[in-house]
Amino acid sequence: MANGRNIQKTKEAMVKLPLSALRYLSRYPREKKIVVEITTDDIVRVNKAKTLDEIIGSARLDYALGDYTSHKTARGLIAALRA
Repeated sequence: MANGRNIQKTKEAMVKLPLSALRYLSRYPREKKIVVEITTDDIVRVNKAKTLDEIIGSARLDYALGDYTSHKTARGLIAALRA
């Protein structure tokens, strides 16, 4: 504790960004910022999930991006998994 107050530390996460995944959109010279578009497929390819939390986060990202399939029967699911 510093000065009698609780200081909450946050864990920093590292994400690798391949340069081929970035696409330049625009820049703001006064603020020294650029705006880029990032391909999520390349981020997933380079950053393999290592913990359960990361796997769940990756699944949530896939769901938010619409990158999933749904099946009405178990046979349909099994056929898709084997394909």
